[in-house]
Amino acid sequence: MLFLITCVIDEGVDKGSFIVVEAESELEIAQHMLTHTDRWEWFLDRAYPEDWRREKTYPGTLIDCIRENPTMKPVELLELINITSVDGDSTWQLRIYPITVQSLQQVETNPWKRPEVYKRITDS
Repeated sequence: MLFLITCVIDEGVDKGSFIVVEAESELEIAQHMLTHTDRWEWFLDRAYPEDWRREKTYPGTLIDCIRENPTMKPVELLELINITSVDGDSTWQLRIYPITVQSLQQVETNPWKRPEVYKRITDS
């Protein structure tokens, strides 16, 4: 399965802000991030998990969270990744998206007409 991994700030996507990888699952990617933090450092050191309800605070970036909790499980890292967000130039949003290659004849950019996106939006 293919995954798009993005780490973006308010300027949006550029050549250095994403990577496409082949993996079995998001959990496999998270485990790879935990095992090979040096390879993922550019993304992990820019994204800050933030609890918008302010019920929990974190030590800093995702890489700081990993260093503070060396026994972190992949599911825990995914939870932290999913609460990162863009805040101007200071914090980046990291996301992992499963992707499907489509032919040009299948292209539809309206998310409400794309079942795989619509389901994600309505399930959130």
